[in-house]
Amino acid sequence: MNRSIRRLYLTLAGGFCLLVVMLGWWQVVAADSLKAHSDNLQTRQADRLIDRGRILSADGKVLAASRARRIKGQRVFERLYPQGTVAANAVGYVSDSRGKTGVESVYNRYLTGSFGTEPLLQRLNLKEKRGADVVLGIDTRVQAAAEQGLAGKVGAAVAFDPRTGQVLAMASSPTFDLQQAVTNFDAIPTAGSPFINRATQGLYPPGSTFKVVTATGALESGEFTPESHFNDTGSYSTPGGPIRNFGGEKFGDHTLTTALTNSINTTFATIGDALGPERLGATMTAFGFGTRPPIDLPDDSVLVSGRRGPRGRILPNDQEGEDTARIAIGQEQLAVTPLQMAMVAGAVANRGVLMAPQMMKSIVDRGGSVVKRATPKEMGRVMSETTASQLTAMMENVVREGTGTAAALSSAGVTVAGKTGTAESSDPTRNKGWFIGFAPAEAPVVAVAVVIEDTSLTGGVVAAPIAASIMRAAIEAR
Repeated sequence: MNRSIRRLYLTLAGGFCLLVVMLGWWQVVAADSLKAHSDNLQTRQADRLIDRGRILSADGKVLAASRARRIKGQRVFERLYPQGTVAANAVGYVSDSRGKTGVESVYNRYLTGSFGTEPLLQRLNLKEKRGADVVLGIDTRVQAAAEQGLAGKVGAAVAFDPRTGQVLAMASSPTFDLQQAVTNFDAIPTAGSPFINRATQGLYPPGSTFKVVTATGALESGEFTPESHFNDTGSYSTPGGPIRNFGGEKFGDHTLTTALTNSINTTFATIGDALGPERLGATMTAFGFGTRPPIDLPDDSVLVSGRRGPRGRILPNDQEGEDTARIAIGQEQLAVTPLQMAMVAGAVANRGVLMAPQMMKSIVDRGGSVVKRATPKEMGRVMSETTASQLTAMMENVVREGTGTAAALSSAGVTVAGKTGTAESSDPTRNKGWFIGFAPAEAPVVAVAVVIEDTSLTGGVVAAPIAASIMRAAIEAR
């Protein structure tokens, strides 16, 4: 009998200890995730009582704000998005049923006034909790150029200041109305997946824009210069089959500069094999491939560029049968985001130093005091200043007389450096058109990447003009 009682006691004691541990886990470890969950009624009710801070653009436009109203005698707040669709995926929304996304999610602590910088007496005298304002680097004039260029198309565009990393525009098409996400979420048309931020979540083959990465590896190796000569016969043999130039062209004897200007596949395939997977892979790593870009957006909305497929490893690697020559021209199994390719252009523009992209510019409390200010963060040196200067000159030539002439801003007296890309799909009549670049080439203030899905046109025709409009707007907005 005593033994049975002892067993019962131990069982009850063990169960009690387990209960204490579980309660502690839910209240301490999992408290934040439970509080943030969209189904948490207590959190949803508490959020309604907060005078949430505004989200502002760099040019002073209100992208998000709160409005007070009374429900059953209680003063509550509702979220307003005066600009509607402007930078919808980046700004994000606050929805009772769907939670928080974008900047609304990342800076929720500041927007809800939980940062604790206001004087204690001032906070105690407030009838409701007040949040701070978050100012973004996005300029609505630059954003408008991006969104107008993408209108009626499926694709994305990113523009940022290569000197600081401040994002000037981030557009994804199709998009949605942020106010509707608050008032009637289920009525938003879902055709084209508007809730996917294609600028940071879209994974595309980069096509010939990747040749900027290959050219970087070539110049940094010391084995090639802009004047290195190659002989193109129109075909380059690989274990995966011959690589040919767009349209079956043959260029004969030419330089590396000419190869980039005219996007000669056979030359860059030759360089890819000469560098080998280790050196080409090291160049990719330096540009940020294989790691999540350190941008201040929710983790699940920013994807890593590198390899497609279930194993998801960065290319090149030690996979058997991997075709480095095809990787060098932006094919094989490469998959990249527009943000990553904007970072490629930005590193060249910033004399070889890659800056971390940033959404937030500053956070200001209701008293006008700056709570937090973004500071430029270097991700590292990708290439020497000499290589960056050589690449800039080569990319200028692409826009001056090569495949990227539609990106020129010569009428505005601005020199543009860039590279086009046309990535083929399983349908030989449909492409993904790319352009990456920066301006003014001699003193860049904007780097850009544009991709258009499902087009019959080349990147030089469909993406380059959009990039030109974005770069012009960024220069004019300074």
